[in-house]
Amino acid sequence: MRAEGDPIQRDACLGQLEQALSRDFERLNHPPTPWLPERMGPDGRPLADVLLVGAGMNGLAAAFALRRLGLHAIRHVDAAPGREASGPWLTYARMTYLRSPKHLTGPAMGLANLTFRAWWEAQFGAAGWASLGFVTRQDWARYLAWYARVTGAQISWSVRLLGLDPTASHVTARLMGPDGPETVHARTVVLATGREGQARPRIPPPFAPFYGCGVQHSAEPVDFDALAGRRVAVVGLAASAFDNACAAAEAGAQVTLIGRAGSVPRLNKMRWTVFPGFAHGFPDLPAPERLAWLRHVAAHRIAPPRHTVQRAARAGVRLKSDAEILSVRGPDPFRIATNAGEVTADHVILGTGFAFDLAGAAELATLAPQIRCFRDNDAQGPEDAYLDCPDLGPGFEFQPMPGAPEGMGRIRCYTHAAQPSLGNLANDIPHSGEGADRLARHVARDLFVEAAPVLREGLEAYEAPELHGDEWPSAFGQG
Repeated sequence: MRAEGDPIQRDACLGQLEQALSRDFERLNHPPTPWLPERMGPDGRPLADVLLVGAGMNGLAAAFALRRLGLHAIRHVDAAPGREASGPWLTYARMTYLRSPKHLTGPAMGLANLTFRAWWEAQFGAAGWASLGFVTRQDWARYLAWYARVTGAQISWSVRLLGLDPTASHVTARLMGPDGPETVHARTVVLATGREGQARPRIPPPFAPFYGCGVQHSAEPVDFDALAGRRVAVVGLAASAFDNACAAAEAGAQVTLIGRAGSVPRLNKMRWTVFPGFAHGFPDLPAPERLAWLRHVAAHRIAPPRHTVQRAARAGVRLKSDAEILSVRGPDPFRIATNAGEVTADHVILGTGFAFDLAGAAELATLAPQIRCFRDNDAQGPEDAYLDCPDLGPGFEFQPMPGAPEGMGRIRCYTHAAQPSLGNLANDIPHSGEGADRLARHVARDLFVEAAPVLREGLEAYEAPELHGDEWPSAFGQG
């Protein structure tokens, strides 16, 4: 719970934290002087160093990490109407509390005064931190809005990315914003478009004929108040399915949670991976080994958080486990046949997650067949969802299939789809700082190498003397 206190005093204390953070930036020489030589695009205007798409947690961390390395010509866009709507936290995330424990530093990039804890303690004190159990998603969204402001994010809202055309020298991006279409030419593009960025909602075939007619996916807006007094079936046993079941039950619906497994999973093996060695070492394992690790985690499934299951029990959610869905009739009502009996529902919510699909993203629809995925490699093991993920380079860059246009590697996939290539660096809160740092360092490296001939000219033309000749005249042949 929040600590009680004077809001004016809380604002004053938060202002003191921001002053301390500003001093941190000054001591760290942030932001450094821009170093990348300006280069003109085909429209006669300077190329953007980076077009960054997405202003959720990953997009904000990436923008800050890039600026920390002296890359300032960043065009940062997000399709949401404003920062309060960026990311899933105030839209389709329906948990009460975050699944990550409060002590994780997330996108703070090694700066203590930029952590959620510092932000919280500035407002509610050390006692408030000690009494805090888990972080609510609303508070996390407020923290990210603060993070965006203090790190200097400059975001154009309500701007959608429509298409990308990579070339040997740059990427042309077609955008649609409040003022109409726009074309941006950038040296590199970072897609920080979230869990659904290179994916589509997974719709089980029995429900496909009814999708959009009483059947919806958990990633869509749901009018929970309209479900009061109605029978609702929620399909899935992952955390998002539990969250939606709880929200519907708390709104007054009669909710049945349907899962194929014999019981709710009790382990979250992915939590074991939250340590620096995994963050930095996993990307360097051979591809088959990386896939084997992830398949081991997937085989054991990931348990929903304890507080989420307790919430479902309090809300009166009914559970039908070990229930393979055989057929669906409907829609008024839906009769869902399973091998554990029939479930009757007036409304269905699919908590079935996303299926990786590069072509599902509008900006990649035409490029997808030319991007190398794990299924395009040899000896990658059994057929599963990971084979549809892009096989990325070490800096999150797409790798081309034979015959693909030059410049495919100028587009970087900084989303959940990067998991089999780079682990959890673009996945969730635990390694978000390490992921943004790795991304930014590879962008800076690649742009330096590309600009090396011009930078070399700058080196050769450099003539700012350290000594002026009057320090010790005889040492300079002056007497």
